[in-house]
Amino acid sequence: MTAPFDLLETDRLLTTTRSVRRRLDLDRPVPREVIEEALEVAVQAPTANDQQNWRWVVVTDPELKGEIARLVSVSWDFHDKEAWTRSGRRRERARRNRESAAALVETLARVPALVIPCVLGRPPDIGEIDRQWLDAQRRKQIEGTEGVLLGAMRASNFYGSIFPAIWSFQLALRSRGLGSTITCLHVPFERHVGELLGIPAGVTQICLVPVAYTIGTDFRPADRHPAKERTFWERWQA
Repeated sequence: MTAPFDLLETDRLLTTTRSVRRRLDLDRPVPREVIEEALEVAVQAPTANDQQNWRWVVVTDPELKGEIARLVSVSWDFHDKEAWTRSGRRRERARRNRESAAALVETLARVPALVIPCVLGRPPDIGEIDRQWLDAQRRKQIEGTEGVLLGAMRASNFYGSIFPAIWSFQLALRSRGLGSTITCLHVPFERHVGELLGIPAGVTQICLVPVAYTIGTDFRPADRHPAKERTFWERWQA
């Protein structure tokens, strides 16, 4: 039976789509139609209950990018002091990751396009949903639901309806010679960025995706633990 896709090429795309921070070509413009093509691919991703409640804000204006970059820098100054404590081999990886992240913060204003994936509505209040569920459970005396809570499920649905699309967007960019990464450093300033870009307060900004052509295309699979070492069949194993 013939595979429906070229497996070697598909696997190469999936295993070499890296978080690109230092190899972004800051001087090569990204045509609007390329981003639009990648977004058309992205919106084919699964979404809970077929809500399709994603929205995408693409920022290319230098002044707007500059202000977003300034806010990201403020977040980074705090995050940088808190996040990079590792030991041994992981410490070396953390050092490289830190340098890569710092390089992106320094050049963010020059990245050709910044894409902010959004979701209509606000993240569910896990605690409030759990409280309502427990109240209903007590009133109706539902059997077999002791210890069952619903808040985490609602949160999973909320974020699970956008991240598959974000990843599809990144894959579509990679297949067209562009690189990207996911950063959440602007999120603490969500209200400020919302006012800057006209994003309503009732819309959740999920993350920020810098987009640019890459310097070179020779990305390789990352150094990961083999999946079989982290996979359990039927039962969790200690």
